[in-house]
Amino acid sequence: MNKFTGILAFMLVLAMFAGTASSEQVVAMQEIMPTVSMPVPEQAFNFTKIEISPQYTNFRLKPGENKETTVTIRNKETKSVSVKPNIVLAPYGGYNVDPKWITITPESADIPAEGSQKFTIKVVVPGDASIGNSGVQVAFTDEIMPTPYPSPVPNYIHALQLSIEVWNEPKIQIMTPYLNDMLEAGKAYDYEIKLKNIGNEAINIDPKISNDNMFYGGPGQMSPAFTDDAITITSPANVPAGGTETVKIHVVVPADAKGSYNGAIKLNIDDPSVQEWNGMVQMSFNVWRQPTEPFVKSFIMNETKPITIEISSGANNYYGYPYGMATGKNKKEPSFETTLIGPGGPADLKVTKTVIKGMVNMGGQVAPWELDSKGIYQENGAQLIETYKTSGLTGEWTLKVLPKNTESFEYSIITGE
Repeated sequence: MNKFTGILAFMLVLAMFAGTASSEQVVAMQEIMPTVSMPVPEQAFNFTKIEISPQYTNFRLKPGENKETTVTIRNKETKSVSVKPNIVLAPYGGYNVDPKWITITPESADIPAEGSQKFTIKVVVPGDASIGNSGVQVAFTDEIMPTPYPSPVPNYIHALQLSIEVWNEPKIQIMTPYLNDMLEAGKAYDYEIKLKNIGNEAINIDPKISNDNMFYGGPGQMSPAFTDDAITITSPANVPAGGTETVKIHVVVPADAKGSYNGAIKLNIDDPSVQEWNGMVQMSFNVWRQPTEPFVKSFIMNETKPITIEISSGANNYYGYPYGMATGKNKKEPSFETTLIGPGGPADLKVTKTVIKGMVNMGGQVAPWELDSKGIYQENGAQLIETYKTSGLTGEWTLKVLPKNTESFEYSIITGE
C-alpha cells in the first residue's frame, strides 16, 4: 500500500466514525492527519493564449458548389506565436467529408505579440459528392486539453468547429408524410400516398414497412393493436419523370384489436438527395370501441338556480395521436347523448351553444399539383363543445353522458347565472 492509498483508507475510516466521535476527537484526528495535495499537471495552465473568431461556422452546399469564410486569430501573448491550421476529421464512422475539399490560406503564419492574422477557409464540394453532413475541426495549434485519463478524441484548445452539410432538392415530393386515423376493430381501410417526380428521369421506389418501427400500444398496453401483417402495400416500381404515382395502403383491423399502432412506411426512394428519414411516411392508428353505458356524475343543489352544463370532446395531444374527433378518412362527427335527472325527474335540457374547432395543416409539403385542391389539407385535431341549460331545484341531480366518436371528453357543471 503506497502513501496515498493509506491516507485514503484513513479518511474512509474517519468518515465512518465521524457520526459517533466527539468534536474534540475529530479535531485531534485532523491534527495528526497529514495534509494531502494532488499535483496538477503544469501543462493544464501552460497553453498559448490566442483568440479565434468566430469559433463556430457552418456551410450548407449542394454538390458542385463552393463557399468561403474568414477566421481571425488574435495573439494575446507578449511574444510572437506560430500557428499552422490542421484539418481534423471525426474519428468515428458515418459521413465524413474529404479533407481535399477544404483549403486554408495562408498555410501558416507568425502572429506578432498583440497582433492578429486572418485565415480564409474555402470548401469546394465536387459534383459527385453524396448527401450528408459532418463535423470538422480546424486546429490552429497542436495543443490539446489535458485529461485525467486517455482520450480517443483529442480536445484541441485552439480549434474552429466547422459543420459541412451537403444537400440537394429532392426530386420526389411526398404529398402525405403521415397517416393518422381512428379505426374500428373488424373493419378495413384504404389510404393513398401520392408521389410526384419533378426530375428528368424515372425514379425507382420500393415501399416497405420499416424495420425501425416503434410500437406503443397505448396506456398500460405493452403490445400494438395489430402487427405489420395487417397492412398491405401496393406500389408501382417507379415514378416516371414529371409524373405522379400513388402508393396504396390497405389496413385490415383484426376483430379483437384494441389500443394503438404506430409505425412507418419506408418508401426506399432511389434518389440520393432524399435522406432516409425524409423518405418515410409515419403511421398512427388508434383502434377503439364505442361505449354502451353512459358516464354518470351526481351533484347536490343547495339553492334554486339555473344550471349550465358544458361537454367538450377531447382534442389531440402534442404527439398527434387522436383523442378527440377522428382526423383521417374514418372521420366521424362526435356527439353526446346527455341527460340530466333532478328531484322532479328528467330536466328539460336544451342545447344553447355548439362550437366546432380544430387545427389544419398542409401535410408537411405542399405539392405544386395540389395547390388548388383540398387534398393538401390534413386535419390534425378537432373538438366539439356543447352547452346545455335548464332550471335547477334544490336536491340531488344526476348527469349522464354517452359519448360517440370521441375517445375522451370534459364536462363542467355551473350553477347560477
